[in-house]
Amino acid sequence: MYALIVAIAAVLLNFVVYVSAQQLDLIKNMCVRFDHQSIIKNNTLYIDGGIETFQDVVKNGTKVGNITVGYNEQLIAIDVSKPWDWKTNISEEVIVKGQNPKTGTDVPFLSRGALYHGMDGDENMYMWGGTTSYLNTSFPGWVSQSVSTYSLWSYSIISKQWDQHDVTRFVPRRPSSASSAEVPELGIAFYFNGEMDSGSAQDSGIQGKDDKVFLEGMIVIDTQNQTARNISTTTVVGDKPRTRGEMQYVPGIGKKGILVQIGGNQKPVNDTQDRKVGDLVPMDQIDIFDVASLDRSKPDGLWYKQKADGDIPAGRIDFCLFLATAPDNSSYNIYLYGGRGANETFFDDMYVLSLPSFTWIKLYEGTSPRFAHTCHQVGVRTLLTVGGIVNNNLTGQACDWEYRGVGVMDISTLTWGSVFNPNPGPYEVPRLVFNDIGGTGQGKATKLTPTADFSSTAFAELFPSYSSHQHKRSVTAIIIGSVIGSLVFFGVIGTALYLNRERIRRSFNGGPDPTPEIEGKTVMEIMDKETFWELDAEQDRRLRGIARAQKHAAELEVKRSVAELGSGEKEGGELDGSEKSTAALAVKKSVESFGRKKDEKDNLSSGISSPSGDVEIEVAGMGATEHHGSVRKDGEYF
Repeated sequence: MYALIVAIAAVLLNFVVYVSAQQLDLIKNMCVRFDHQSIIKNNTLYIDGGIETFQDVVKNGTKVGNITVGYNEQLIAIDVSKPWDWKTNISEEVIVKGQNPKTGTDVPFLSRGALYHGMDGDENMYMWGGTTSYLNTSFPGWVSQSVSTYSLWSYSIISKQWDQHDVTRFVPRRPSSASSAEVPELGIAFYFNGEMDSGSAQDSGIQGKDDKVFLEGMIVIDTQNQTARNISTTTVVGDKPRTRGEMQYVPGIGKKGILVQIGGNQKPVNDTQDRKVGDLVPMDQIDIFDVASLDRSKPDGLWYKQKADGDIPAGRIDFCLFLATAPDNSSYNIYLYGGRGANETFFDDMYVLSLPSFTWIKLYEGTSPRFAHTCHQVGVRTLLTVGGIVNNNLTGQACDWEYRGVGVMDISTLTWGSVFNPNPGPYEVPRLVFNDIGGTGQGKATKLTPTADFSSTAFAELFPSYSSHQHKRSVTAIIIGSVIGSLVFFGVIGTALYLNRERIRRSFNGGPDPTPEIEGKTVMEIMDKETFWELDAEQDRRLRGIARAQKHAAELEVKRSVAELGSGEKEGGELDGSEKSTAALAVKKSVESFGRKKDEKDNLSSGISSPSGDVEIEVAGMGATEHHGSVRKDGEYF
């Protein structure tokens, strides 16, 4: 009899829970929402799936009663084209998922997957991956997953219908808990590593409710053709794949942008135990994927590793990332918000990882933790956060103080609020950021390289600022090299002139005759006179020819050096005013240096080397003309 009463009571209790759950409203009864996926498309924020807890509501808006753990089985839409205040007049719509009209297949409600925008002009958004939660298998509508045939689904925002796409040829299983990013302009999306668990599919081979297998590779999804393939990530993770980190697409770096992979946890593929947080990836270890490298010649693409420094965040999972770029593109600022770490640590903080300096900067730390949420930048300076929870006790924690499930932040002033403005004005780099990387709120960052330099030249060359920096360095090198070359050349010429005349002087004093030969004869043999100056016309012509050739060679060297400056200008961009002046001054000094050495060493008491003339040297392309003395005789340049 007792056993019968217990059984009847259990049935009645389940019936009460079922009826109560049937009456729960996704919006009015929401307590917390997390582990969902979301995207903004056509001025609408879509929130799909995830876990949701519910609580009864009394007339004054206060939520009371027991908390029911359940799921968001539908699609929630929030208009972000108009201003609203989530405390008073936010507009939320529940869109029933239903079935695929082509096949009659129920559209799944999943957690820890991804939503993708698709290309501009594409009426569809795309849902990839995800897992079925086992937190409450008695919740109305809950079903276990069958085979993983359809990991890719699309939803038309025009027809409001779902469709499914078979990608099992290259990706046979449905992954979850991965980091994801998208390049909308190319129509490709990414899903990095991730895991399989008992909620992935019945045929996954994973029996324990908490067992998890981490997955290698990165899924590349072609949203235009609804196909997917898996590329290797061995060069990034080795034998320890990662889950629950985040990845951010950064346009404007490289030919097609880069993906920046941050954080998460890691473990070997053959380790199936669920360690909740596990081995956290250090936050100063940044992995970067060059999107342009993803072609047929490099089927797995190119990854780079870069060490970050600054105020480095603690290791964590379940945080969110979003990007804001300085108005002049001098810095790309990846914001990180929230997450959870080891030993039941939950974060209410915000950091910026500023590129290209790879500097972590802490913006604030509060007392209201949040993890398992999503983030979206709206416009250029507004952050929308969606959902999240404060700890792991789902039935013991208070409901979200942002009781409509969204938060609003101005990412320039770093202030939270409840009012959303779709047109808040231009983005300005926060003071805390430009105090570290230099510049102003408008950009003009001065810290353009990592403290320990880039990990490789190939990686550095992806950044436009590095190319500009290298151009300035190359211009400086050209100027310095030309100046040094000119000084060396003029020194050689001056020394040669001095030695030639010294040889002549020594021959007059009875010493050996080391002078060069002209047509097989020494200069002294040619000069058949008592003094050097008593030369016939032919001998005078030949000696003056030697001097003229030396002077012509010196002028050619100056022109060659100037030409090098000009070629540097053409290759790297136009020289600015300071660079032109520097180059002109350098050439002038080199000529003056030669002139001084010549005057000191070569000014014999003869009319041949009297430095009374001028050589005009025009520095091509610099608008500078310099004059300096040269040798001449009887008013004739030679």
